[in-house]
Amino acid sequence: MAMNQAMQVLTSQGTVEWYTPPHVIERARQALGGIDLDPASNDVAQRWIRAGTYYTADDLMSGLARPWFGRVWLNPPFDDTPTWVRRMCHAYAVGEISAGVLLVNSAPGYAWWEELWRLVPVVLLRERLRFIREDGTPGGQAKKGQTVAYCGADVARFAEAFGDLGRLVLP
Repeated sequence: MAMNQAMQVLTSQGTVEWYTPPHVIERARQALGGIDLDPASNDVAQRWIRAGTYYTADDLMSGLARPWFGRVWLNPPFDDTPTWVRRMCHAYAVGEISAGVLLVNSAPGYAWWEELWRLVPVVLLRERLRFIREDGTPGGQAKKGQTVAYCGADVARFAEAFGDLGRLVLP
């Protein structure tokens, strides 16, 4: 059975480039008060993320190895999500960043995801997101649900920004 083009895009393992919808970025900006760094980004996504600094795959050093600082937005590549999640949580724990918002696929049964929501506040999104294509148009609905996590001191601000999108789970 042939898949339509939209389904092929959603089920493809050929790319890790899925762009966060602008409405989610605006909520992250609200929760953080601004976005100083996006360590796993590209020029396309920065049209609406507008981080003060961002790192791309074209950088000589990966966003994992480069310095992190300030208020961080992170939608990590899905091919190595656990490493990026650990990097974000560590950066906050040691004071490298002041706060961060992280968007990942919900992954019940995976140790990294179970650890994440036991460590920091998360919102389990009620509806699957429609990620953005490179041309800026919305794609089809994602195959998996998503979780938004928060590393920071102002949990009330995070809850206000994202709480209406799903279930807030506190550690």
